[in-house]
Amino acid sequence: MSIKQKIINVGIADIKVGKDTEILRTTLGSCIGIVLYDPEQKIGAISHIMLAKDPTGKDVSKFPHKYGESALPLLIAMMKENGSSVGQFSCRMFGGASMFKGINSQFLQNIGEQNIAIVRKFMEDLKIPIIVEDVAGNDGRTISLYCDDGRVLLKKAGMEKYLYKVR
Repeated sequence: MSIKQKIINVGIADIKVGKDTEILRTTLGSCIGIVLYDPEQKIGAISHIMLAKDPTGKDVSKFPHKYGESALPLLIAMMKENGSSVGQFSCRMFGGASMFKGINSQFLQNIGEQNIAIVRKFMEDLKIPIIVEDVAGNDGRTISLYCDDGRVLLKKAGMEKYLYKVR
């Protein structure tokens, strides 16, 4: 008997939580996918952030999941609402590619780096270990978090690999 697995797509500027047999999946370019997983309770979450901070300060209240500064606290809150807490989960981070080669814009060139930096600082401040990183470079990625055991399937540049580290 096979268990039905449900795929939940995590869109750009979105956060989703999954449990048990659910699979959370997102595709990343310069955006960052932050994966939290609690192996005891089989609860996972992915936040797909576009930018570290809202450059205008006007957009963040309308689209809080879009920016690292507002999405990261919401991601932690959603894990807590689902029965996990800081200390029970670790972080894995993907994306932050430089997707705008050849475009002469410092802003676009640095999006990935700024996204990586805000996640590292936030996790460090909360003492949440980042146990796996596949960031930067020039390749987009698709990641799938299997909530039954926490493994992540990483697809990048025609390559697929499972990452099993959850602690």
